[in-house]
Amino acid sequence: MAYPNIKFTKGTDIIYVATISVDENMINTLKVITVPTTAATPETSKILNLNRVEYRYTITGSLTYGKLDPSETNTSAKDKKDLLKSIFTGGTVVVLTYEEENHNVAIEKLNIKDKAKDSLDSVDGEVVYDVIITCVVGGDVI
Repeated sequence: MAYPNIKFTKGTDIIYVATISVDENMINTLKVITVPTTAATPETSKILNLNRVEYRYTITGSLTYGKLDPSETNTSAKDKKDLLKSIFTGGTVVVLTYEEENHNVAIEKLNIKDKAKDSLDSVDGEVVYDVIITCVVGGDVI
């Protein structure tokens, strides 16, 4: 299955990630209550579901030379990497576009790999950076 490219937008800055995979994770933090007993069989646990659901995306892909869309801000992989790092350290919500839907997300984890083999692109021999980005869906606290 070919994945659509993932788009990150922060103001006028736009970065596309050439996507290998997208993991959608939903986490519901439950409170499990187990009453102690001296009986021969344990009590059945009770579950308190406060419906505190977190939505997360983990995107695996690469930053390559060239614009994956005419709206993309930078052309070189290095410039894309630097912009992505700047957006990450900016600490605010950005817009992630996946399957033609926009999601307000905070980037929780950014992993950039520049492998020793330097997987080069076929256009100009530029480095290709492998990335893994984990985002949490939500908004800024005001």
